[in-house]
Amino acid sequence: MTTRVIAWVLLLLGLAVVLFVACQTKELTSAKVYIQQDNWEKAIEQLEQAVRLYPTDSEAHYYLGEGYGNRGDWVLMNQEFNKSLENSPKFEIQIKNAREKYWVTNFNAGVNKINGGDVQGAIKQFSTCLLIDPSRTQAYQNLAVAYIRTDSLDKAIGVYEKQLEVQPQSVETMHALARLFFQQKSYQKVIDLEKKALAINANDADAVANLAMAYDYIGDKDKAIAEYQNALAKSPDDKDLLFNLARLHYMNDNFDEAIGLFQRVIKMNPEDYDSNVNVGTAYLQMADELRKQLVEMDRRGEKVPQDQMDKMKSFYQSAVPYLEKAVELKPAEANVWNNLGVAYVNAGNSAKGKEAFDKAEQLRK
Repeated sequence: MTTRVIAWVLLLLGLAVVLFVACQTKELTSAKVYIQQDNWEKAIEQLEQAVRLYPTDSEAHYYLGEGYGNRGDWVLMNQEFNKSLENSPKFEIQIKNAREKYWVTNFNAGVNKINGGDVQGAIKQFSTCLLIDPSRTQAYQNLAVAYIRTDSLDKAIGVYEKQLEVQPQSVETMHALARLFFQQKSYQKVIDLEKKALAINANDADAVANLAMAYDYIGDKDKAIAEYQNALAKSPDDKDLLFNLARLHYMNDNFDEAIGLFQRVIKMNPEDYDSNVNVGTAYLQMADELRKQLVEMDRRGEKVPQDQMDKMKSFYQSAVPYLEKAVELKPAEANVWNNLGVAYVNAGNSAKGKEAFDKAEQLRK
């Protein structure tokens, strides 16, 4: 290559450098100098001027977003990052990394604060995470938990509802929201919510269980029973479902069905006080109902069948072991001792009946 050609190439390279530098505005150049000096306020002044003069400059928007993030102006940060990306994808990785850095810093600070008992401080940090990157769901969950710890259920509900806007298919969020609606006794909202969950996953046992309980609480017993049975078909060993369905049958005077279900709960947990009491009381009510029928027959002068007398006595006898277990678990319940006394006497054990009645009387005093 001749000396003249080499000189021409060098001249071209020199021109390229000049042109490259010329593509960067003086405002952006000044801002970078200030950034190197860690003087972000001065840098922001230059960058704000740069984006006013050159609104399509993606680099100026990117650095201005960094400046706003540096001083915690998260909304403005995202506005500038978004404008940078609208003009060019050139700084997409840097913007992603910046958001990640700020989000993780605030999220970890929130976790530390909530673990340290500073719930209000945690609320501030997790709320900041949502401003930095509303697409990341972990902060919604933690923020909702923090609000629940301060009994701010309406705010927690609002957080979960915003999360569903970001994750409309999240059945876990729907269940969390349903639990809060239960606390507020907003049962129709639970029904509407869990129907959506079942539309996403028809085999979601939690959704079916919540739906059953909601129908139960609003008094639609037929739908509640149907949903409980549906839920138990999916989770046959769920003690809560068994107990709630048993309770519903008990309230409807379907004592045979109630007893069978309560007995399944007791088989899984013999120490379940409520189930033992309910089985014993159900047998007493069945015995009392049969007694009324037999007394009415006798009043009309009809012969009372011996098999019915034996059946009534068997009900009282069946009540005894469950009521005995109940007073063993909670010996200070006067009403249960009284019911045990009734069962003893009518089962043919007057002595134990008197002891039970005496115990009930002592407890009432």
